[in-house]
Amino acid sequence: MKSSCTTILTIDALSHGPAGIGRAEGKVIFVPGTVPGDEVEVALQEEKKRYATGHVVQIRQPSAQRRTPPCPYVSRCGGCPWQQVSYPEQLRAKELNVREQLRRIGGMAEPPMLPIIPAPQEWHYRHRIRLHGQDGHFGFSPPQSHEVVEIESCHIAREDVAAQLRTVREWSVALRTAVRQIEIIGGELADTTAPSIVLVGEAEGAWRSSDDEVCGNFLATHPRIAGLVLLGAGWRRRWGNTDVSFMPENDGTVLSMRHGTFTQVNPTGNRALVDAVLGMRAWHDQQKVIELYSGAGNLSLPIARRARSLVGIEHERAAVIDAEANAVRLGLTNVRFLSASVESGVHQLLQSGERGDVVVLNPPRSGAAAAIDLLPRLGARAVLYVSCDPATLARDLRQLHTHGYQLHAVQPVDLFPQTYHVETITLSLLT
Repeated sequence: MKSSCTTILTIDALSHGPAGIGRAEGKVIFVPGTVPGDEVEVALQEEKKRYATGHVVQIRQPSAQRRTPPCPYVSRCGGCPWQQVSYPEQLRAKELNVREQLRRIGGMAEPPMLPIIPAPQEWHYRHRIRLHGQDGHFGFSPPQSHEVVEIESCHIAREDVAAQLRTVREWSVALRTAVRQIEIIGGELADTTAPSIVLVGEAEGAWRSSDDEVCGNFLATHPRIAGLVLLGAGWRRRWGNTDVSFMPENDGTVLSMRHGTFTQVNPTGNRALVDAVLGMRAWHDQQKVIELYSGAGNLSLPIARRARSLVGIEHERAAVIDAEANAVRLGLTNVRFLSASVESGVHQLLQSGERGDVVVLNPPRSGAAAAIDLLPRLGARAVLYVSCDPATLARDLRQLHTHGYQLHAVQPVDLFPQTYHVETITLSLLT
């Protein structure tokens, strides 16, 4: 139903993105800020042959799943585009989006889905946030925008991390080195009174030597900050303790990593993820495991504690150093790591005659396309895949199926409440 410039429609679902989806006159319409069940008046902005985008002019009838976002920046920041959606509805949408990508891209009519695992906490879950700088102001940048939205609070940042927003501004003002981004990272310590925050500044231009004294003094006068890092093209400076601690399991084991090593942003959610991986029943003490894209050992080390042996392949040398150090800390002698690309690392294993019973894939958002065709040569009977992007996961599972691996289980895990992002664990077995 159309007026002269607008369309009235009911939102049916949430896309794998910031928008709700409605339909009018046979065309899909993407509308940000909407909730399934909303009846809205929408002004169309861009029309294509099969879809259109628009914005809400009026919510004629709000959905029963709609709520008031608690964040005052939600309309400008863009980082948490699902805040207006009740959490149960967010979980339902993520589960449906994983199913739809597996159906549409993966060609699986009825994927073996398990119910999504909710995040342990809906708010204040991120232990690291990255702020962008512009004209001395630091905040978040909306997608596809150079605007910086300066913030005083963040509802998804861990409270001790969000408490350092003012500290970031103080540090940036004190520096002579031009800084374009600052990341606030909070570690996990058994002693919660100890300083655990590390600030990492990415510089634009040259290092100013006078900042050595500035950073030393700043650290001395801010007791909640454990360490500072400044880095730029070809240089890096550190003050204090810049290692970040984390606990991948619920047994209290604390590991550590360097500031630049990738970690899941949601520590409590990550423990749920690791627990779900271990619960896939792909492990026993006689199995040889090969993990590709192994990072700093977030999955490798818990798995190695339950398997006969594990070899991890990771291209980032700093992550390999962290993983090796953590393996020593845990007393694990059945694990080793190769600092190499996936292709190079797999070829090294093949040349040495090494094979595995289980292959674990934990790739970046771009997926594991470079590895899929190599897997049959490793002799694995099972492939466990941990994905942060349902579309590339579906693509890779379809290719894996051509090598005889049948999808056995799909386990979505929510690590990112208030956003459309979702982790998915799959287990495929050789038939």
